[in-house]
Amino acid sequence: MTRLPYAPIPSHLAPHVLDEAAHNWAVWEKTVRACLILAGLDAHLSGAIPCPDPTADPAAAAHWHENDRAVVSFLALKASRDEQLYIASHAQGGAQAVWDALLARHFDAAAQIRLLCEAFSVRYGTEPPAATSARIDALATRAFALGPIRKNTLVSALTVHAVQGDAQGAVPGARTEPALDAERTVLATLTAELTTLRRDLLPAVEAFAQASSTEEAQWTRLLERLFQALGRVDALTIAPGWGQAIADRREVLDEIHRLQCMLESYNRREDPLAQPASDTEQHAMVSIATEMVHVENDFAPAVARHLERGPDERQRSGLIELLEQSLVRLDGITLKPEWEEVRTRRKCAVDEVQRLLNTLDRSSQSATPNPSSAVVGAEQNVIARIAAELDNVRSLLAPAVGTFPRPPSLQTDEQERRHLLRQLSETLERLDAISIETNWEQARKERWGVVKAVKELLGTLQDLPTCAEEQAALHAFASERSNTQALLTPAVTDFLESPSDREQLRLSELLLQALERLDAVGLESAWTQARTARRKAVKEVQALQISIEPPPPSTASSTGENLALSAIASEMSKIQNELSPAITTFARTFQLSDRGPREKERLRLSELSLRFLERLDAISVESGWDDARRQRKSAVKEVQALQTRLDAL
Repeated sequence: MTRLPYAPIPSHLAPHVLDEAAHNWAVWEKTVRACLILAGLDAHLSGAIPCPDPTADPAAAAHWHENDRAVVSFLALKASRDEQLYIASHAQGGAQAVWDALLARHFDAAAQIRLLCEAFSVRYGTEPPAATSARIDALATRAFALGPIRKNTLVSALTVHAVQGDAQGAVPGARTEPALDAERTVLATLTAELTTLRRDLLPAVEAFAQASSTEEAQWTRLLERLFQALGRVDALTIAPGWGQAIADRREVLDEIHRLQCMLESYNRREDPLAQPASDTEQHAMVSIATEMVHVENDFAPAVARHLERGPDERQRSGLIELLEQSLVRLDGITLKPEWEEVRTRRKCAVDEVQRLLNTLDRSSQSATPNPSSAVVGAEQNVIARIAAELDNVRSLLAPAVGTFPRPPSLQTDEQERRHLLRQLSETLERLDAISIETNWEQARKERWGVVKAVKELLGTLQDLPTCAEEQAALHAFASERSNTQALLTPAVTDFLESPSDREQLRLSELLLQALERLDAVGLESAWTQARTARRKAVKEVQALQISIEPPPPSTASSTGENLALSAIASEMSKIQNELSPAITTFARTFQLSDRGPREKERLRLSELSLRFLERLDAISVESGWDDARRQRKSAVKEVQALQTRLDAL
């Protein structure tokens, strides 16, 4: 056996989708079964083709499982979303298990049993035989329209008919008494109802109870079907002498009541007959339930622990505050006049909170006096003051500092900043003014925590720029530092690898321009952060300047450079010892001397300065004598400064 018969399932011939709400099981079952018959797979529904032994013929067993999965997939494909979930829960058992589950879910066995019982009770009598035959045919057609007649259904119908009497022994055309016919009809109806409850509704209720996630609509449908069954049973007329009918009705009612209790135990709704609550009413109920959970799980155990540990005024005050807040929240829930259930629940919650408050009040009144109550009371007052300061910091100052504008979107003024700083400083002063005894450890810890929080806020404010102008200065310094790190530093690194005089001059000029730009930014005396930023930027530029300057030689590179350095040093000594003191003396006595001698002295000093410049210029300095060139340049600048001072007189 290599492969079981199989043909593609013509799913296009089954246009219907199984849906419990549409009550289309009969037509869906016919079309689906017809499609499976065309594919040669209908035997999987009844289990007529067993699975081959996988050890004897593994290929055939694999093919059988493949066909069985194809049938299950086809059934799920032709079902609604809810039905697909139901099919998936039974798919592990195969196609036969899925089909049996669908039959139990959708097949109306009670209606089919009633039709069969009615057909069995038809007798040829006064009406024409053709009419009786047509009525029997119509009943049979209606019974088969509900689905194939299964063995259990036929057994139930025969059982009901046996209660009415032996159908085979009945004389054709014989008529029973009207009362006996009525009782038999009632018995048949009750038997059909009981069969429906146990074979249809009971599995549905159990499946609903075991489902991890259920829907309100499904719960409502099940409960509605139970009430419909209850209505049908109540509509039956049972005479006092019909003992069997009375017993059967009691059994049916007990079964309905049991299923109702199973559904109501899941608390889907308090009143199944009531209209669904509005969203607002449901929200109010949820709020009250949440508050009640806090009361039962948090507040009540806390009150019990408080009573066990003995009097603790601080803990008692905290519990009272929490309970009062709970009362405020419950009172804030708005209720409409027609919400009786919600109003009752809120009253229960309020009564429970009030009971806990009364318990705390009684415990306070019955507490024994403590010899150190005055000391404890003083410490509690101090802790209360500290707690008030902490609340002020958390509720007012911390949010204000947290929302204070930060770079790069600083849009505030110095007045607001100073106001916050003043408030924080005043808070520290008040905390420092609180007198705490040496043995009040709790109060000391509380104050230290508040002081620490205030100091953190002060540090946060002080680290921020004071105004938009300082922020602009910070941006300028950051831009210069970025330019230095991105452009000048790599250029200096390349220069150090391959130095040249031309590149050195270019870099010196660029670094000097960077220093000038940093120095050109105006800063206020209070802009501490901006001054620190400029200092860092200047240090970076100066470090680059030092790196491109060659180190001073320990000895002269040549005899000529040594001679030049000696000549420059000699001239520099004369400038400092002769020219500079003479000009200083002339400036000090300028207003006291006469005009004639004064002009004569000015000419002499000017001539002396020119001579120094000429002698410095006459000193020959080669291109490689950098030290000599710097020394001569410094001497020339010294003479020029003295000349400028002299000309200004």
